Order: sequence, then C-alpha cells, then structure tokens
Amino acid sequence: MCNNTKCDKVPVKEIPSDTRIGNLINIFREEYDAEPDFIVKVPGRVNIIGEHIDYCGYPVLPLALEQDILIASKKISKLELFIRNSDKKYRKYYTQINTFEDIVIQSEPQSKPEWYNYVLCGIKGALEYLNNEIFYGMQFLVDGNIPPASGLSSSSALVSAACLSFLHGQDAPTNKTEIASLCARSERYIGTVGGGMDQAIAFLAEKYSAQYITFRPLKAEPVALPENAVFVVAHSLAEANKAATNDFNRRVIECRLAAKLLAEANGQATGKRIVTLSEVQTLLGKSLEEMIALVKEVLFKNVYMKHEICDKLNLTETELNDIYLTPNTRNLTEFKLKQRALHVYEEASRVESFRSICEDLSKDNTTHNGRNGSVTNGNGSATSFDSLHVLGELMSASHKSLKELYECSHENLDHLVDISKQMNVHSRLTGAGWGGCIVALCPKERVKEYIEMLIDKFYIQYCNIDKNQVHKYVFATTPNHGAIIYK
Repeated sequence: MCNNTKCDKVPVKEIPSDTRIGNLINIFREEYDAEPDFIVKVPGRVNIIGEHIDYCGYPVLPLALEQDILIASKKISKLELFIRNSDKKYRKYYTQINTFEDIVIQSEPQSKPEWYNYVLCGIKGALEYLNNEIFYGMQFLVDGNIPPASGLSSSSALVSAACLSFLHGQDAPTNKTEIASLCARSERYIGTVGGGMDQAIAFLAEKYSAQYITFRPLKAEPVALPENAVFVVAHSLAEANKAATNDFNRRVIECRLAAKLLAEANGQATGKRIVTLSEVQTLLGKSLEEMIALVKEVLFKNVYMKHEICDKLNLTETELNDIYLTPNTRNLTEFKLKQRALHVYEEASRVESFRSICEDLSKDNTTHNGRNGSVTNGNGSATSFDSLHVLGELMSASHKSLKELYECSHENLDHLVDISKQMNVHSRLTGAGWGGCIVALCPKERVKEYIEMLIDKFYIQYCNIDKNQVHKYVFATTPNHGAIIYK
C-alpha cells in the first residue's frame, strides 16, 4: 500500500493510442471546433461483498472495472459550462457558473434525473470545495461504456469524473482520498444518501487487486484475490435508479433509526445526532456476533410504526422528520429496523471472513481449508471445503440476506442466482439492488462454460434476447486501476 504524497495524486499520463479515445476527440472537435485540453477516465466498479453497509460505517470489498466514464474537457475564458454526450440521444446542457448557487440540480420527485444532473453534482461539489474561486469555464464531452442503472456505479463514476475534470480545469491540487470524499458528498445533491464506497474505489483502485475500503478516515488496502478466481458480471436487464425512488434512502434511514434505538436501549445517550450501526458497536464495545444477538433482543418487532419510534426516542414527528429522515422518506409510517440491522452486522462479518481467507491464501499460496480444517462463514457455522467454495458460500449468504432481510433484490436477479447454482457457481446481486447486475465467483477453467450457460438459459430462453446482442450484458472482469488524467 502506498502512503506517500506523490502516490496519492491522481496520475497524469499521455493520451494513449486508443480507438475509443480517438473517437471521443474527433466528436469533441465536431462539437466545439477545438481540441480538448485533457481527458479524465474514471472506472465503474463491482462490489464483491459488503452491500449496503458502507453508509453504516463498515468496510467493503469492491474492485474497479475496465468499463469507465470518459470526459474530454477544454478550459474557456468565459465562466460558462457546456455539457454534451458522445451519444446524440442525450440532451445538451448549458449554464453560467459564476457561483455555487448557479448550479441547480433539477429533478422531479420520484422521477429519473436527467443524465447531466450527475455531471452538475460533481461540478457543484467542486465549486463548493473551491469556495467559488474559479478562473475558467469548461466545455465537457462525456462518453461512457458502463451500463446505466446496472449497479456498476455508472452514476457515481460520472459524478466523480465531472468533479475531477472541473477541479483539474481550475488547476486545483487534490489527492485521491480528498477528492473521493468530496465526490461522495457531491452525489447527495442528486438526493441519494450513499456511503462513499463507489467514489473511494473510483480513485483508490489498483490493478490486479480488490480493495478493502474503510471509512473515517478513508483508507484502502489491496486484497489479493485467489489466482483461480474469476468474477463474472451479468446484467439482470432490470434497471434500477437510486434517485428515482425512495427505496435506497428508506434503507439508509431504517439503519439510522435502528442504530439510535440500539444505543438508547443500552444506555448510550447520543443526543439528537445521527449515529451509524458501526458507531453503536464501538460505543458498546461488542463484537459483531454480540451485536447480532443484541438486535434480536432489542429490536424484536418485525415492523415499527412511526409513532412508536417517536415515543422511544422522545421526539415529535416533526423532529424525527427533520433530523433523521430525508425529504423523500418523510411520508413513511412503517419501518423494518430488525431486518436491516441484522443484514448490516451479518454482512460486515462476511466481509471480514472473505478478506481473512484471501489474506491467508496470499500468505501461503495454497488451498485454504481454514484453521484446524474449518473457516467461519460469517453466520457462525464452519465449513471445510476448498477456498473458492467457502468464498462463494459467503457471496451466496450475502444474496440471501439482501433478498430476505434487506428486500432489495429483483426476480431477474434471483433467477440469475438460481441458474448459477445449477453449475455450482456462487453469485450475489451487486450494487444497490432492485435490478442491475449479479457478480459470480467462477473458477477460471469454467468461465467460458458458465457464461455460455447464462447466455442460453437467461438471456435467450428467459429474456428472449438475440444471441448476437448478449455479450454486452455478461462479461468476465479482472481488477482495474482507478481514475487517470490524460493530457
């Protein structure tokens, strides 16, 4: 792991000889009658394990994809902003940018935001960071090959690429961890209360390894994956957009309220501030296993009504709305606190088990059968199978929890997981859920067979997709590097 200042800078490299980048430059010339000054590249990501726990303060284990967002940029003298897309189906956007307040994120409640609003989120965050001290306007041309609304972080990559492009255009010095945190804050302008995983992997990723990402402070440690392991990503063909519904934010505030009730029930007065489930664990000095038992003891009801939570926290409904809920969740009257908290603590345990197995494998480079012939699977039981199977079992347990406790799966995702089981391949939904993709852990020698089976049984038989079109929906991936600036 690199800790020096130089290593923490976003790398600047020469523009490579690349067909896609060459096409982007040509389109930029057509749109703006000028050459771009630089191009920013920010990857998408797939989360191997650790879903819906980053905003609760727990570590996650993602890797960066080869698919990415590119933004070609040019500085201009007038303080104006031009945003265009290489795909002509997307609307163009223009505004003046004298101040932070000039950037208005316009989105109707419960509707899908315009694509350029994600670009505006990144720029709004950059303007706030710069205290409105800007010297140039910008011309942007965006190109992306991350499938949108797929759970592969296309929106976060777009926010991050826009923020980095604008800061670089203003000659503003930033390091990777600083800008990752800034981009996580910036995405909240679109109305999504995320935890920072997507932005962290976008900037801190390293080629050939996953990243164990921790928060407060933000850190990333490379995790070597088993040599025989290949991760396959398969799109469910159901699109999910976090900003278009309150499903995602609902889970966030249910975790907030669960944390608050757990703290209060155990004599930890935290005032009216928001606390996370990981903070409560630290406050109580308990292990993850002890927290799981505590959830079952304290949050024993399957559904909590809003008035019950107000009574337990000694708050009025207005105070609860203003302090803990988001604008698009204030209409809720029922909350599932036990289920959400159980998922978070059990998933955090699975992440630690997954990382531990990978580290042991890396140390001795042999098949890992656990200490004394067993390894904890994150739910307290032990197995003695080979390492890939044990890691796969953790992923399968993660999907089961996301489906049953977090209720964020989709019938297409579940069908992909079930099909995978027919080949003894373990998989799970990745990303927020409600659509998007699964990620599967497949032995290297079976990847081709596995992908062909998914093509036949899911895309052709189940979804009636033309075989010539399916390869853009399913692919094997290896860990890629983080953000780069090309000049």
